[in-house]
Order: sequence, then C-alpha cells, then structure tokens
Amino acid sequence: MTDPALYTLIISVAAALLAYIALWSGLQTFNTNPTNRFMRIWFKLALYYAAYTMPIWAVLLVVVWSSELTPMLAQLSWAIVLTSVLLMGLYFYTVIVQPNRLRLEHHAVDLDLSTPLKVAVLADLRIGIYGGKPRHIRKLVATINALSADAVLITGDWLYYPSADLVGQLMLFKGVNKPVYTVMSTSDLRYQSMNTTKQGQPLLEDTLASTFDVLDISYIGQQCTSLPIKCSGANKERSVEQRLNTKNSDKHIVRKRFVGDDPIVAILCGWQDIPKPSTETEGKNTAEKAVFGSEIANATNPVIILASRFDSISDLPKSLQPRPLLIAGAAKNIQKNIWLAQKQKNIERSSQQSTLLSNSRMGKQRGLYQHASAQIFVSSGIGTRGLPFRLYRPTIDVLTIR
Repeated sequence: MTDPALYTLIISVAAALLAYIALWSGLQTFNTNPTNRFMRIWFKLALYYAAYTMPIWAVLLVVVWSSELTPMLAQLSWAIVLTSVLLMGLYFYTVIVQPNRLRLEHHAVDLDLSTPLKVAVLADLRIGIYGGKPRHIRKLVATINALSADAVLITGDWLYYPSADLVGQLMLFKGVNKPVYTVMSTSDLRYQSMNTTKQGQPLLEDTLASTFDVLDISYIGQQCTSLPIKCSGANKERSVEQRLNTKNSDKHIVRKRFVGDDPIVAILCGWQDIPKPSTETEGKNTAEKAVFGSEIANATNPVIILASRFDSISDLPKSLQPRPLLIAGAAKNIQKNIWLAQKQKNIERSSQQSTLLSNSRMGKQRGLYQHASAQIFVSSGIGTRGLPFRLYRPTIDVLTIR
C-alpha cells in the first residue's frame, strides 16, 4: 500500500531537483552572454548540473522501487535497478569528479640544447560552462607552481562559452609563479570576432587579448621570444624589448620576458592559426607565414614552436636543421589529422613512450612523433567540450627538453 506522506515527499524532492536543474542552468546560460545558440548552451548546462543531482536520484529510485510506490518501477528487477544506480554514479563521476583529478605526465625530448629546459604544457583548457570553476583553476595553478619548470606553454583553445566577465573568471591564473606563453586557436579567434562590432569595437569590456595583458600572460602569435634557463631566483623578473636571435638580427623585434641575465637556451615561436582567410587576405597571410618561416629557419638557437593545431607542420619550412620541436594540443580534429598522417606515413610515432602513455585512452594520439620537418609533441589536454562528461583524466605534460 502506498504511503501518502512518503509519496508526497518523493514527488516534492523530484520536483525541486528538476526546478533546480532548469532554473540554475538557465541563469548560467545568461551568464555566458551568448549571442546565439541559447537553447544549445542551456541544454548542455542542464546536463551538467543534472550530474550534481545523480546521488539523490539514485536514492529516490531505490526508495520508490523497494517501497513499491509506483507500479511501473515496482515491476523492475533488482538487476535493472542496480544497473541504473551504477550508471548514475558513473555519470556523476565522469562529470564532477574526473575533471578535477589532475595528473602530471613527464616526457623527455632531445633537441640538442646547451642546457636542459623543462616546460609544462597545457592544452585545451576550455574555460567556460564546464571548466574554469575556481576549484579547478586553483588546483591547476597550485600544481603548476609546485613544478620545477622554466616556463608554462599553453597551446590555445582557452574558451568554451565563457562568462561575460572573462578577466574575473581567469584572474586566478595571475597566481602562476612562472612565465606563461600562449597562442590562440581558431575557436579563440572566433570568440574574439564574435564579440566585436562592425566598427571593430568589442561588445564586451574583456576580450581574450586584453585578458592576457591583465594576467601577465605572453601572447606570442606569429612572433618569437627567447626562453631562459630559470624562471625564479634572486633576480627580479623584468620585461624588455629584444631582437630575435637570428642570423639576420634586424628582422623581427619581440618582447622578451626573462629573469636576470640568464643566457638564451632556445627560441620559442608561436605559430598562429588564421581562421578561414578570405581571398583578399589569403595572399597576405601566405606571405607573412613565409617571412616568419624564414626567421625560424635562420635562428641560431634550437627552436620550439607553439601551435594549437597539429597540421601547422604543413606550413613550416622543409628540411630545417636542426629540426624544431612543434608542441600542439590534441583536439578532436587534430586526432583525425594525426590518424590520416600516420596512414599516409608522413609521421612516425616515437618508440620512446612511457608505459602510462601507451596504456591511456589517448595513447594513439598524444605523445612524441617524428616528422621530416620537425619533432611533434601532442599534449593530451585538460578541458571538456561537447557533452559534459570526461572519460580520461586531465593531464599536464611536463617536457624535459635536452
């Protein structure tokens, strides 16, 4: 016999949960300041916040089934109920717990440096509706600060429907105690243009480029800078104008961020994406890439190239000696391009891979590859896009470049 009080309580709790999911995801959708795709963002956020309620739904299901409050659920077998509870627990784990289980993976790369250089590589941050919560960024910053790395390299893909207060959402990155260098991906550049009027004025006060300035992050799209040996010490960090150390030293002036008088170990260049160039700008972009590629070819120090896309290798000068190191992220389209390149035998997977890397879900895409024009390291990534769940742990790749 149905207990009216228990039945009323369960219905009230279920209604409250549904109201929470619908209303809170709607409010957070407005917070992202979407110019379009409002319903799509609302649906994704509803799935995200529903994950927080999964433990309560699991308890309600067991109570209703065991008490036979509804005939439909009472007819379910214990195996179906147990499977449903396990699926709810799995969804809660992959959406809420897994994205916060940050891990480090260490790799060694030979680039013939005069002094070994250690860099932390972050890919696919996807700050926005899923990632970028204060607890996520605090843990990320604390993990980076505890590393004995010389610099932090971020391959782009910063944003995934971020809030209107971009500086506020990213302000915790200002606590990183190491030099940070980044490029923008096509999605980052698309976000910049999406929030710009026809007169070129930003719709939002905070754009990604202006946020980098506030956070002391060095944006190196289509330019180069020199990497120091150490990122901390008794000498105070300062920023000066310095010429790129190339054979033709009068070609390119960049802003160099360094500590004290540490000697130059390597040249770091940002290879910037150019989203869907028009016919008018295509020739100009090709000429700019040719000039920039010439500067990389003339560098007297080993070159590290930071790019958001794996297929940036096709734009690099051929037969560079010594071969540079290209560092890119492992976004979905990049994984497809890697598979095609391996099928066409344009690249080969390096045999020097760790056991942990080989056994991971992303083992077929991320890691070190050998190409005729460059060595390529594909980082595994941190953020979440598309549906809110994450099947593998977010990873910071720490490269010891020798």
